[in-house]
Amino acid sequence: MTGWIPKSQGVGKDLVAHVRMCHIHLESRRTTDAMEAVEKAIALDPTLGLAYALRARVHAEGGAPDRALEDCDRALTLNPRQAEAYAIRGHVLHQRGLEAQAISAYREAIRLQPDLLSTRLSLAYLYYSLKQNEDAIREMRFALRDNPDLLTAHLLLAEILVTEGREDAGLVHARRAVAIAPQQPRAHYALGRCLLALERFDEAEDAFEAAASVNPVGVIALLARSARLLRAGRLDDSLAFCQEALRIQPGFSWAHALRGIVLAEQNHSLEAIEALRQGLKHNPGMAQAHYQLGLIYRRLSQHVEAEVCFREALRLNPQLTSAQAELGHLLAEDGKTAEALGTYARGIAPGTLLPEHAELDLDFGGGRH
Repeated sequence: MTGWIPKSQGVGKDLVAHVRMCHIHLESRRTTDAMEAVEKAIALDPTLGLAYALRARVHAEGGAPDRALEDCDRALTLNPRQAEAYAIRGHVLHQRGLEAQAISAYREAIRLQPDLLSTRLSLAYLYYSLKQNEDAIREMRFALRDNPDLLTAHLLLAEILVTEGREDAGLVHARRAVAIAPQQPRAHYALGRCLLALERFDEAEDAFEAAASVNPVGVIALLARSARLLRAGRLDDSLAFCQEALRIQPGFSWAHALRGIVLAEQNHSLEAIEALRQGLKHNPGMAQAHYQLGLIYRRLSQHVEAEVCFREALRLNPQLTSAQAELGHLLAEDGKTAEALGTYARGIAPGTLLPEHAELDLDFGGGRH
């Protein structure tokens, strides 16, 4: 601990004890007890910048952002190198939607104290939300250099790399996440997504099944059941499980995507389009969702929209052979023979198109039938 010299041995011991207790209470989310401890620390030494940084964190977690920023200012006035104060300032500014100012605060915190892993994670997630993926990847790799078993970093890297169309690299991090935390459903889900993007369907199905078995009442398990019911032709029951998953986690992109597939199977094309677009709003990097959307538009004879969707799916995942084939057939139907032949040459040969609705085997949740 830096930035202060106790006036007496007794005061110093009490001060350390109160600061430590504040940390313990914060980790346990006991903000009232944390506030009591930090107030005692400030009473013992009003010049301790760290104490004001801690109180700023208590205010931030207790829903008082203005007071949090005021205490960050106090902490930095007393100690301009107080990294924790910059980290808290970044957190509050991030919550307020002031992304540029939040990035500046996070970066200053990391410059002053490079081993602030939680701040690196927050900065990476902020970069990812702004679609600054390379910056997010850089921060995660720095974090893994300090802690190679940091689960959150591996999970975020797997997600970003799949979104970027770098599935093989994402797969490395997803497998590492499963090795670190085999009881964490998110790790198995990340692995399933990578394998799905690589069109290794059986392995993806096993990964999703593992995620569901780890947490049999969670969202992933609900989607696994929905997928199995979909493939069994029980569309109403499948849709019900999708709805329950979205009730629990309204922003879960794959739940919206699977709901879109079910609605398409029920010939509710407009509702299906809306559901898939809702999923893409939450996660625009889902190549499979763009592909599914293209199938619906093609079925509706909206060829321009279908072509856009197939091309976007292939931009996100150039190895998506089913989208390559659909795009080739679409171009051929529109009389673009030369371009269609080029598309086939890059993907699979004409005549090898999967049966209609073969996309149902992609399994957004896992589970054999």
